[in-house]
Amino acid sequence: MASACLLTKSHLSLHCLARSRNSQRINAIAHKRRLVGVLRCAAAEQTTLQILTAAEERAALRAVESSREEPLFHDPYAVCLAATKGQALNVVPAAGVNGNDVGYYELATSFIDERLLEAVKDDQATPVRQIVLLTDGMDTRPYRLPWPPASMIFDVSPNTTFNIAVERLEAVGARIRRGCMFRHVSVDLSDDGDWKDESLERKLVSVGYQGIRPSVWAMQGLQTLTAEGLYVILRCIGSLAAKDSIFLGELPRTALGDISQDEIVAALYRVFGSNGFHVSLMPHNEISCSAWSKSRPLAVKTEEGYGEVFFVAKQLKLSDQQVDLFQTMISDREEIDEDGFEDWVLPISEYINKACV
Repeated sequence: MASACLLTKSHLSLHCLARSRNSQRINAIAHKRRLVGVLRCAAAEQTTLQILTAAEERAALRAVESSREEPLFHDPYAVCLAATKGQALNVVPAAGVNGNDVGYYELATSFIDERLLEAVKDDQATPVRQIVLLTDGMDTRPYRLPWPPASMIFDVSPNTTFNIAVERLEAVGARIRRGCMFRHVSVDLSDDGDWKDESLERKLVSVGYQGIRPSVWAMQGLQTLTAEGLYVILRCIGSLAAKDSIFLGELPRTALGDISQDEIVAALYRVFGSNGFHVSLMPHNEISCSAWSKSRPLAVKTEEGYGEVFFVAKQLKLSDQQVDLFQTMISDREEIDEDGFEDWVLPISEYINKACV
């Protein structure tokens, strides 16, 4: 009986020891996971802060340019975004930039402004009234550009930066142009700030974007964009943008990956083309903006002309929604009387053939 009791106690001791060791391992794993989570949160917060700071610095550049006697563009709201309450506007020029030089960012802003307004002119067979801006969250174009009535403007940007910008803009009375609508779509950035949000397509459609209508897309201020993020964006726009829609803007050097200068053009033609776009690339030192005075030299140059790249791309294929629409119309042919079928289907066939050329 005593030996049986001793055996039982021994087994209990071994069992308790095993459970203790197992608990220690579980606690160690849980601690590591918590530590990883804390580090990821810290990295994400640091990235958010860096993106916010960079956006404020770009707003400061716009404010300084707008204060010139003959500015490339006029942004009356840049000052409120550039300086927080109680702080003075302070802009440190980039290396090699003199007081009267045209900086790269200022040139890019003027270039994009002009191309956007050109895209929404009324002298087109189908006027463009959908404008999608991929931004750092502090883009003032929805407020300051003269958009035509019935324009639908979408700002796709990080939520934190956008909310701060809206608060500051509302404080100075900024308003969307009368007759226009404005929607914000929050982009979920990766921990390193890259644009890898695969849900952008769904988010845009959910707030009213229509793939059967033409659109113009502009991209600026995405300084943490990588080649992988660029591909995600192109895949999204390639699916959403109706035929003949325009995608334009600036490509940061980070989005070009580790390819050499000699390979940049071919690589970009390839990645844009694989998503249905014909793209034109322009080194910033070859850009001619109507507001750029030749008396102000371009400050930023690179050895080969390709550092940051300006681009204008045209959608050559139908959007997914256009394809779905035509497939639905054709599948409904059984409901059409045989005598009237040709009158109904011929215009659609001609349109599809023309669209796919």
